[in-house]
Amino acid sequence: MEKVTIIVDARNRFSTTTRCFQELIANTPSDHDIIAVMGGAPARLQKEWKTRFGDKIRFIFKQEFLNQPQAHNIGLKTAKTKLAVIMDNDVYVRPGWLEPLIQCQKETGAVMVAPIILEPGEIIHALGNDLYITEKHGKRYALKVFHYHGMILGERSNLKRRRIDYAEIHCQLVAVEPTLRLNALDEKILEGPEMDSGLTWAKAGLECWGEPASTVFLHLKAPILVDDLRLFIWRWDMRGVLEGYRYFEKKWNLDMTEYGAFRNFLLGYNHQIGWLPRMFPSQWALTLDKRIGGIRGIWADIRRIPKDRYRRYRARKLGYFEWPVPAESREKTSAY
Repeated sequence: MEKVTIIVDARNRFSTTTRCFQELIANTPSDHDIIAVMGGAPARLQKEWKTRFGDKIRFIFKQEFLNQPQAHNIGLKTAKTKLAVIMDNDVYVRPGWLEPLIQCQKETGAVMVAPIILEPGEIIHALGNDLYITEKHGKRYALKVFHYHGMILGERSNLKRRRIDYAEIHCQLVAVEPTLRLNALDEKILEGPEMDSGLTWAKAGLECWGEPASTVFLHLKAPILVDDLRLFIWRWDMRGVLEGYRYFEKKWNLDMTEYGAFRNFLLGYNHQIGWLPRMFPSQWALTLDKRIGGIRGIWADIRRIPKDRYRRYRARKLGYFEWPVPAESREKTSAY
């Protein structure tokens, strides 16, 4: 099996990292290189990871937070191999996950190969994606197509290797040289850089494939611990994500806000952290916020206090109403 470099970044939490490393080391042949590129990790965690995994993983620590393309590019520029896996630290690989990706790349010549990504409950998150593009009133919209999303993956299935437009950035095998040469991992895009990668590779005449013989597990909605707070808040900042979306639209003449609906996903995802830990990122604030949240909800129900005013205020503070929404879809795509 061809030697590859595996590059791990911190997606939106640090607390999933230890298990990610454990599963990666246990389920990957030892002759492959592993590089962990971590931005903004607390010194305590850096020391813990180096002590536990320093003999098997090369660590590159940066003081500032890094988005996925930034971390991946640092790792790719360090890699000595032709192929590399870029993956998030909330992905847990399964036995036999790597060889099918390498074999698929060898047989297809693909610039990128993606595995089946599972969610909790053995539910398929995606096996590669397609990009649906439509035009309305002179404006072009790009919408994500998740193949087999929500379906149960049993012990066997009839899924076949297939061409795809792009794949979730959670875990991908990529060819290092063309990925760096084409700037396929654009560091200006905080959320959704995989769509940009797919378009960039396609423009250069390169192919992407999904390989169902490889399976990895994505720990969606893992608990947010105190070490995760600052990273999570930075990673899902609605204004930061919007800036990258606007850049993507100028680059490709494509709006990928899902016709105005993606802001609702971002708003809901941000609700995992209340205002108290946002203002004072600490364990006491995290604990108190959870308790206050329960009390607030009970009190509101007893007094029948309308919650809309508070929800709209919070949405405004997060930047929800700054997201563009087509006039004809505002009611259908608004949480209010």
